[in-house]
Amino acid sequence: MRPPHVRHTEITRHRLIDDERLATHEVVTFCAPAGYGKSTLAIQWASRSARPVAWVTLDESDNDPVVLVNTLSAALAHAVTGFVPVTQVAGDEPTFTHDVLPSFACAVSGLDSPVTVVFDDVHILDSSATTRVIKTLVDALPIGSQVAFAGRSMSVVPLPLWRGQGRTWELYADDLRFSASETAAAVAGFGRKDPGGQDIHEASAGWPVAVFLLSQASSVRSLTNVEEFIEAEVLAPMAAEVRDFVMCTAALGTVNVDLATAVTGSPTAARFLSEAITTVLIAPGEHGWYRYHPLMQDAVLDLWRRTDPYRLAQLQAAAATWYLGQGLLDTAVSYAISSGDGPTLGHVVWAAGQVALLQGRTQTVLGWLNRISSATIDAEPELSMTAVWANVVAGDYGNVLRHAEQTQFLMPGDWMEHPADFSIGAHLALFMATSHAGVTGPVQALKLAEVARDCVDPTDPLMPLCTLILGLNQALTWQPQARQTLQESEALALATAAAPSTRVEALCMLGLLLLVQGDEQAGCASIDDARTQFTINDLGQMGTTTGVLLLAEVALACHRGGPAEIRQAIDRQQTVGAQIAPILQWYRSLSGGVLAFASVRIGDHDAYHDYVTWCQGDGLCRQWAVKAQLQFAAETPLTQLTPAELRVWELLKSRMTLNEIAGSLYLSRETVKSHTGSIYRKLGVSSRREAQDLADNWG
Repeated sequence: MRPPHVRHTEITRHRLIDDERLATHEVVTFCAPAGYGKSTLAIQWASRSARPVAWVTLDESDNDPVVLVNTLSAALAHAVTGFVPVTQVAGDEPTFTHDVLPSFACAVSGLDSPVTVVFDDVHILDSSATTRVIKTLVDALPIGSQVAFAGRSMSVVPLPLWRGQGRTWELYADDLRFSASETAAAVAGFGRKDPGGQDIHEASAGWPVAVFLLSQASSVRSLTNVEEFIEAEVLAPMAAEVRDFVMCTAALGTVNVDLATAVTGSPTAARFLSEAITTVLIAPGEHGWYRYHPLMQDAVLDLWRRTDPYRLAQLQAAAATWYLGQGLLDTAVSYAISSGDGPTLGHVVWAAGQVALLQGRTQTVLGWLNRISSATIDAEPELSMTAVWANVVAGDYGNVLRHAEQTQFLMPGDWMEHPADFSIGAHLALFMATSHAGVTGPVQALKLAEVARDCVDPTDPLMPLCTLILGLNQALTWQPQARQTLQESEALALATAAAPSTRVEALCMLGLLLLVQGDEQAGCASIDDARTQFTINDLGQMGTTTGVLLLAEVALACHRGGPAEIRQAIDRQQTVGAQIAPILQWYRSLSGGVLAFASVRIGDHDAYHDYVTWCQGDGLCRQWAVKAQLQFAAETPLTQLTPAELRVWELLKSRMTLNEIAGSLYLSRETVKSHTGSIYRKLGVSSRREAQDLADNWG
């Protein structure tokens, strides 16, 4: 019959109780989870009333309507002198409806003056019969009376009806939270010597009981008291089914119906969330999301870790998979890492890493990997493969080799015979086709590129990269379709808008191919476009993309710039070229041709002789070497050859052997060999084959 005793220093909620709407509405509600100071606020509100106050603290027995009528009658009799309670109350129907409720209404309406009635812990009531008792009381009270309901839910209070009649003023958890100034006053009032009000306010988010408990703790991070309160006062009173649902979802902090369904397997997630809003520390947000109080999440996580860490890992793994399906990569990876489950980590990080790397977010992926132990990465092929690609892009040759070897070690020996059977099969083939690591040359790399492309779904974001690597190896083997394939790769990357780095690399390789084929205008335009896209998409952290672009810019400077611009382009390329070459084994050979051509353009013949020796194999690399040799020959014409050397040169062009030339010119073989060496030096070639290429190009 009396208000509950406040167990700690009371903070008067002037911000709330001074609101005149609390004094003018017939029905007032204070609805919030445990620890929001509902009873304290109801006491402060009622204490301002000039009317007699009938206070009712409910318990389970009050779910019996007969008991509730007796409880209310006793409270009114305690508050109002002369109130005559109903006698001989019976719960049998139709007696209760036809006799008891009318008698109760008559007794209440017989009050001489208005009163104030407070229902505390109204959430305990759950029977429809109690709703009828409450409605009877409120409707029968004298005009000018007020009724307040305080509790974690208001399921038995006919609020929709009264709300529609304009009779209610309702306060909820967001209204009852402490403001920053209230927290500071409370912390000081609770006797904390070093108030730290701001830290406590941020940690508690204004939850009154948390403010009190944290103010009593040795530090703001000491949450033992708060967690004990949540376990005892919030979780323990729940029905088992609801408690399990709350435990599963609160561990995630923020949920919606779909996520809650995914992690709990419950088809009634929407109903449970609706119930939880009124019974636990959870608040609805925007777009169907619900947010648990941070302290609630911390308490639940601690409880899971102490009682069932395996179940917690399962929940976090399920959340990771769900977020991955929504395209929320960072959140998915964070949950996967929290789960510590190797297969989940492999699946989520591998899928997220592919997309992030194509978007140019290399450092993001490396950051994910740094949060995972080396042992876990080395045990999961998908994680190891992610590390390979991330370090390829970052230009970390040592880690590329280490993770590539580990990935191949984890794969079955016959994986190349059916790569589509493995989640990373196509990607491992693609890596080998990209780097030429573990292959015999461009021809085998081309076959692996074809295998990788055939294994990838046409709608996969990886398709533009697969097409690029196919076009690259077609160019390196001088296939006629290389130009078309590179153009297709650029178009696919543009269409998906998810692979800016692939688009830049495709434009660069296409530009290098067009320039060496003699289409200067189209080649320069392609490299110009690559530069623009590189800048727009901020791809500076993409090591391999940067290396390919800088090499293409050397070629561009050779066709558009003067000696100063060419030198600057060479200097920029050499800042990364040495790092890229060990990862992309074809890069040094192609660089040799382009840099040899550039060296001739700036008159650095010593550098030309050095770079041209880098060119190995056929295809695009050799075509750039020939282009450099032609340029060198044009700047060092055949007139510099001696008459004897010119005679040897004419026969060299006819593909005669040294012995045949010696016999034709009546010279010794050693003399012919000496003349041949001198010719090579003067023409800037290092072999009979390169000399023959010059002769063929000169006609």
